[in-house]
Amino acid sequence: MFTYDLGDGAELRILEARHAEEFLRFIAANRAYLGEYLGWALTMETVEYARDFIKRGLTRFAEDGLPMVGIWQDGKMAGGMLFFPLDYRVRATEIGYWLGEQATGRGLMTRAARAMLGFVFDEVGVNRVGLQAEVGNQRSRAVAERLGFTFEGIRRQSWVSKDGAFVDMATYSLLASEWRTRKGPSRKDP
Repeated sequence: MFTYDLGDGAELRILEARHAEEFLRFIAANRAYLGEYLGWALTMETVEYARDFIKRGLTRFAEDGLPMVGIWQDGKMAGGMLFFPLDYRVRATEIGYWLGEQATGRGLMTRAARAMLGFVFDEVGVNRVGLQAEVGNQRSRAVAERLGFTFEGIRRQSWVSKDGAFVDMATYSLLASEWRTRKGPSRKDP
């Protein structure tokens, strides 16, 4: 299936059922770190849960061409990325991503997201990609800004944190026309 070489020993691969055990081990090793902002990381405790999570990604890929990928660094799972269901009427989706703590601070997520944005804009024909991050999630917000997303504002108390508190979300978007103007790298032109 889909693989994409990011260089420097990093690559993207479609998450498949055969990755469920490795995915679960990755989540378990990074549970507290990922769980700060991703509730599902706190509750994924079985191979069946991991397999079901991956299966939903494969179903979405079959339905609208938007893949859920794992990020590997030097042969070891380092993170992942997904797209929410495509709104066909406006050709819009939203991106979500995660990276294990050991893989942060090296630009890996920015490179991975840039490659996947090229794919969804250039190959799938998406017009708009949204991104939301808790206001305090500076790392995620920095990735959005490095990728050229436009900050649209704060959606007040629009999410519930792992502790059950209402939190504000920073909202960003990137349009296909902006992507093309900035000459963002695509799958054809890394």
